[in-house]
Amino acid sequence: MGRPMASGSPLASIADPLELDPDWSCGVPLLAFEDALDQSVFRSGLTRSDWLKRLAHQLHKPQLLPLLWLLPKGWKLAPADLPQRLQTLGGLVERELLTPALLGAVADALPHFLNGEHAAAMGRWHGQQDADLPSSLEQLLRLNPSSKDPTDPQVGSTEAERLSGGLNWHNAGLHHEQSASERERNALAARVLNRLAANALERDQWQIDGASSCRAWFSRLQQEGWSLQAQLRASVASFGLGASLPNPEGCSQVPLALPIRTGLLGEGEQEIQSLLPHSCLELEWRRGNDLIRLQYYQGTEGLCGWEALNDLHRPWQNDRENGTIRYLGEPFCAERLLEVMDLCDLMALIHNQQSDADALWLGGYGALGFCIDSSAMLQQAMDGRCDLFPCLLGAIWRERLLQRARGLQLQQESQHRAREHYCRALTELPHDGFCFAEGSRDAKRRLKASQPQSSPFRLTQQALVL
Repeated sequence: MGRPMASGSPLASIADPLELDPDWSCGVPLLAFEDALDQSVFRSGLTRSDWLKRLAHQLHKPQLLPLLWLLPKGWKLAPADLPQRLQTLGGLVERELLTPALLGAVADALPHFLNGEHAAAMGRWHGQQDADLPSSLEQLLRLNPSSKDPTDPQVGSTEAERLSGGLNWHNAGLHHEQSASERERNALAARVLNRLAANALERDQWQIDGASSCRAWFSRLQQEGWSLQAQLRASVASFGLGASLPNPEGCSQVPLALPIRTGLLGEGEQEIQSLLPHSCLELEWRRGNDLIRLQYYQGTEGLCGWEALNDLHRPWQNDRENGTIRYLGEPFCAERLLEVMDLCDLMALIHNQQSDADALWLGGYGALGFCIDSSAMLQQAMDGRCDLFPCLLGAIWRERLLQRARGLQLQQESQHRAREHYCRALTELPHDGFCFAEGSRDAKRRLKASQPQSSPFRLTQQALVL
């Protein structure tokens, strides 16, 4: 049964923002998060208070941090229960969902109260050992797989099992679309593209197949019969966190997402709620039976650049066929693909340099935008429009990025064009911290345009009919 929207206050909200549509199906059994907790953690005899105290001791595990955001409203962790480094963040999310304005402010402030040892963004982007990289695509394709299966991280300790009451903090029984060796190859291909882009800073140019830039290499691959295309995409974000609950027939999967207040007024003077999207530029290389999949974004990995697209296949979240991924605009192919590669290289150079210059946490994630912002920048620069919400790259960071971009010493005409498009996008990209009048109408359009066309989440279904 659906839970009704609370009424009587302009700040009223949906009782369960992760409520699922029972009529939506995807081939695996789904169970709502609150129902999963009731059937596992609390059925085991733990009180909510005891469970929250145990959870507080587990939050040093990065993959559990999204639980701060996901805990059902009304029984979140009090700041005093949290590890000291998380108390400020816990105080912000304890009572209410984050708004775009608050989310942007939190991201900007993260370096001040989440300290830690993090590799520099430029070091991650450049990579450490050129000798570890292939000198040709043929060598990359002949990669000998390691014995280690690069699956999603899972929380499987005895202490975590006691914490969960039988609830798995991973999606047991689900699989990847590609084999372990193919996923390793994706990861190596991402390193290659990042290293080629880093040649912009090098006197001695590293090469693959005789090419020293992504543009030159992709131009050659196109001539050799490879099908290469990229396309912007959006889907519901969960920051890699998954959950499942064993049952006599196997496992029920527990869809997770990060609900937000949008700062936008809907019908009946109610503020619209939504689920935070994940967005990236998806890149596919195909020839015969060979397939390489990558994604480009400003990410939590500590850099702006390319990463392997090795996500676990969650059919309620990231299926390419059932509408749970929203593709934006037309694919970038041929010369347009080379242009977007130039732009990706330039953006990564600017953002990673800025991150190191200011010693930003997680390579500038948040302060220099989220994954949504890097995708929005690409769309604004390439197409002169934006279909993503919320855009949160702040004004002072835009100014810093503009100054850094204008100070670059660039050699190629294609790099100068990319810089021109990048700088224009920085000045034209909307900011969704506070939307009003025409800005609010455009924000609602972008909110709707960035929703998956099919989803089990009620909030997503409601956003599609705004």
